[in-house]
Amino acid sequence: MTSTARETYDVAVIGGGPAGATVATLLAESGRRVVVFEKHRHPRFHIGESLLPKNLPILERLGVAEEIRAISMYKPGAEFISPDHEARQAFYFGEALDPRPDHAYQVERARFDEILLRNAREKGVEVREDCAVTAVAFEDGGCRLTVKGQEDGEPCRARFLVDASGRDGVVARQSGGRRRDRNHNSAAMFAHFQGVAPEAWSKQGNIAIYMFEHGWIWMIPLQGGLTSVGAVCMPDYLKTRKGSLDAFFLETLALCPKASAALREAKATTPVRGAGNYSYRAERAYGDGFLLVGDAYVFIDPIFSSGVFLAMSGAESAAAAIDQALADPRKAERLFRGYQRWIDRGVDRLSWFIYRFNTPAMRNLFMAPRNVLGVRNAVVSLLAGDICRSGGFSWRLSVFKAIYFVSLLIDFRSNRLWRGRWRGFRSVSMPEDEVAGAS
Repeated sequence: MTSTARETYDVAVIGGGPAGATVATLLAESGRRVVVFEKHRHPRFHIGESLLPKNLPILERLGVAEEIRAISMYKPGAEFISPDHEARQAFYFGEALDPRPDHAYQVERARFDEILLRNAREKGVEVREDCAVTAVAFEDGGCRLTVKGQEDGEPCRARFLVDASGRDGVVARQSGGRRRDRNHNSAAMFAHFQGVAPEAWSKQGNIAIYMFEHGWIWMIPLQGGLTSVGAVCMPDYLKTRKGSLDAFFLETLALCPKASAALREAKATTPVRGAGNYSYRAERAYGDGFLLVGDAYVFIDPIFSSGVFLAMSGAESAAAAIDQALADPRKAERLFRGYQRWIDRGVDRLSWFIYRFNTPAMRNLFMAPRNVLGVRNAVVSLLAGDICRSGGFSWRLSVFKAIYFVSLLIDFRSNRLWRGRWRGFRSVSMPEDEVAGAS
């Protein structure tokens, strides 16, 4: 068969993670012929195990809610632990301006992603695993994908392309259109542990965020006594690493006494992994014949567990826009511009908090929150994933920002010292995808 004879798909999707599986499923349910290329074979390890309440309605719409619930740990909220504050502070999703749902889940991503991709296949998506897209060419009437691992070796053609390749960012990297976020140039180290002490959390199922001098540490409880543990660290600290990733990770955890106490009897069950250049954004979320979804477009610090939610909610919005654009190409520019505006609005709201999270002022506000004019309820709504809410949500966030800036002035010296530290280091030495012990 010649390449010109190959049948063209309506949509080709690069990546079979939550973003790719969601957009593919919804487009297939709309009657589109869809193919997904996933470079790995599921199940495979992935980080990002903590969901938000606003994920749950999407799982319902995909038809996988009960199956996901069966593999999940119930998550009622998030709690923050500071070395400078005696009491921990918990935020429960039931306090949100719209407390429905009032909980989320913690999931092992290997099982979660496998369910979503299998569901896509069952809904009519052609799924090709162990197939990595190595090049994309855009041409009249669609795109042509070169795929490593495809049995017949022929290029794949589609009328439209969705890049949901996560941190690989196939399209953005090929065009040179990805930019590191120099306002938040951190990196992460993480592994799964067995035997974390129950006192790591004040309430079963919560995600625990331990603050320390050089960043923050997450502890996410999973089924079967497993816990995901990771550290997101500031650039100047990362530059102090001398030895192996394993040793550096354990040294880092030891710098947070409250976290290390909970890990005193715990043992790692997976290799320690590292991810550098942690925050970035592509120049545009769309172009002529393609659209970027999830981490392929933007990735921000995971402090508020927003990654999977942004991927899946963005995929829902993308699927609706693509389906309409295929039906009437004249609407494509307007539809995709609206998609990017929606994503950017939510990411910018989250990023405002993330950029400032390590400042003394922000940490003090999180550890001693006051519900002046419902500000605490608005912050909980943000933590729940209600990031594009309008009305009272917007002005309450503005009140919180005003309180923050007043707090900056009250302790100007401490906050200025932190800012100077952050601006003094712009690069991260850790390789982007390092695995301890890998050759």
